[in-house]
Amino acid sequence: MGLRARRGLGQRGFGRDEGAAAGASRRSRAPARLEVRDLHSGYGRLTVIHGVNLDVAPGEALGILGPNGAGKTTLITTVAGLLPVQAGTIELDGERIDAAPAHQRVAKGLALVPEGRQVIGSLSVKANLDVMLLARGRITHDPEHQARVAEMLEMFPSLGERLKLNATSLSGGEQQMLAIARALMCNPALLLLDEPSQGLAPTVVEELAERLAQIKGTVTMVLVEQSENVLLDVVDRRLRLRMGRVEGPAASLKER
Repeated sequence: MGLRARRGLGQRGFGRDEGAAAGASRRSRAPARLEVRDLHSGYGRLTVIHGVNLDVAPGEALGILGPNGAGKTTLITTVAGLLPVQAGTIELDGERIDAAPAHQRVAKGLALVPEGRQVIGSLSVKANLDVMLLARGRITHDPEHQARVAEMLEMFPSLGERLKLNATSLSGGEQQMLAIARALMCNPALLLLDEPSQGLAPTVVEELAERLAQIKGTVTMVLVEQSENVLLDVVDRRLRLRMGRVEGPAASLKER
């Protein structure tokens, strides 16, 4: 049984309608359409992704499943610009970005929460959020940045209690919340998440699902995930990768 059935995502202000509407009222960037056509990518001469096609509508949440070694992380990091495209195209709202470096994709509205969280452990929680100023080409804490920090601390209240602590002192769940908050600081139109529930306790996974459900609809999401609870409560459709290829069409959860 999913988190929504067990606890009710409408409780505590985390329901999709209430949370998404509140988030949307603060956003200045609309969710973007992601179109991936005949994508091939990999590592050097090794091709891992073979002719993958994706079409994610604005505001939609797409889940990606598959066994270890299926190419899930390779796919999502290629979309983010961390691996080169060998062939095919990637478009964000109709604009090709497959040749753009990663930092330009961030500027165009793409944000990645990488596998393993990868927060900057030597910096404080606050500094991890502040570093996203650089993604906007700023160095001073302007009102827009301050408003985003306040929004993240409202969404992830435990971070507000730990602003001065180094990120390495946080629990695994808190580090994951910080990684998501940091990605949201750049006001993305497309949010890519790679195994966000990996290694987290079940209660923390439930909280993670609540937060993702809260922002659902205000940003387009592509979510690599194995937790059934997260998938049931967040994504609209899901597809399965096997050996770098899409296995059948992306299915609506209602078709299960």
